[in-house]
Amino acid sequence: MIKEKLKTIRRTVRYCLIRLLISCMRLLPISKIPKLKLLLIKAIKTFGKKELNKAYELLPIEFSDRKDQIIHGMIENVALNVLEIIYYEKLIKANPDFCKFENWDIIENIKKQGKTPLLLVGHFCDWEVLGYELVKAGLDLTVIARPNNLQKMTEFINGLRKKHNLRVVMQNNIMEAIKLLHNNMPVAILSDLNAREWGYQVDFFGRNASFYSAPVIISVRSGMPLIPVFPERQADGNLIFKVQQPISWEKGESMRERVQKYAKVYENEYRKRPDLWFWFHDRYSFAETGKLK
Repeated sequence: MIKEKLKTIRRTVRYCLIRLLISCMRLLPISKIPKLKLLLIKAIKTFGKKELNKAYELLPIEFSDRKDQIIHGMIENVALNVLEIIYYEKLIKANPDFCKFENWDIIENIKKQGKTPLLLVGHFCDWEVLGYELVKAGLDLTVIARPNNLQKMTEFINGLRKKHNLRVVMQNNIMEAIKLLHNNMPVAILSDLNAREWGYQVDFFGRNASFYSAPVIISVRSGMPLIPVFPERQADGNLIFKVQQPISWEKGESMRERVQKYAKVYENEYRKRPDLWFWFHDRYSFAETGKLK
């Protein structure tokens, strides 16, 4: 009980500091972004040591020869995510090419077939700005989200999403998502977090991990295609949002096989740019509690 109270106090203090920091940053021009990025990187290294140590531990063996490079890139990505969310409108105004879609025709073709896109997104690069841009591109989008450990933080993040016309579903999300898709309203789901006993055990970077079945259930029951979309930050700082072909479900596949399919999509994308994923997510704990069939 005392341990949980201390955790809540720490999270509340962190939340208050984040709110204060964001309020101060909003008063500054975008010309200050390079200096602010360096300041945030220092702050992450100072106050996020526990998370960074976990990231080092969780990095797959295949990246062992460039761990420091990847972790530094991840820290920089976190800092840039914060700044891009704060300065989003100013960045777009200053640079109309800041955000672009690649293979948008895949989504248009799905819509022409009378289908509604179900988008598979991950905690990769700047997924929040991806949501803003999907709405700007014409999708009346709803995001399926998982609550933060602190209710105030959940409300704050969802407030930013609503400001950019993103609807958010937190509970009873499978049936709600199916209903939305049937009403021609696209849905995005982030499903790369640890599902523990609520998920299925599959392989992820050579280790056993638990992934949610929700993307498969929503796609199959609604009859709508599951379309992966991943942001990627370029060397010039611009963001490209890459739309992939829908994941195909074959007749006779088990749920676990289908979950493995979409988990492999995440793995393939994160392998290309490991610096853009949040490696401090507690990805593998209690994976053995996930379902096997």
